[in-house]
Amino acid sequence: MSQPETDLVNRIRKAVKAEFPDAYVVKIHGGPYQSGGLPDLAVILHGRYYGFEVKKQRLGESAEHAYGRATIRQRKRIADLRAAGAVAAVVLSADEVLAALRSS
Repeated sequence: MSQPETDLVNRIRKAVKAEFPDAYVVKIHGGPYQSGGLPDLAVILHGRYYGFEVKKQRLGESAEHAYGRATIRQRKRIADLRAAGAVAAVVLSADEVLAALRSS
């Protein structure tokens, strides 16, 4: 059985490809040979890098709490990416990702 967050990641990937067919979208799988805290999804669109840490909002959980589940390491990587000129964020939905891609 797949995890709810995995399902959300897959829905986001499909939504991005539907609206931006030329986007490069890849799921980043953590492992022992990779820097920790990298965002779940990397999107490259029109030469710009976007990193999205995906959190599934749990039943009865506030959005604020769901965003807050990003680890210290994940928040640090997002800050590093932003400092380097990328767009990076914790997201709870495909709509948030699409809005970020449209506005940049």
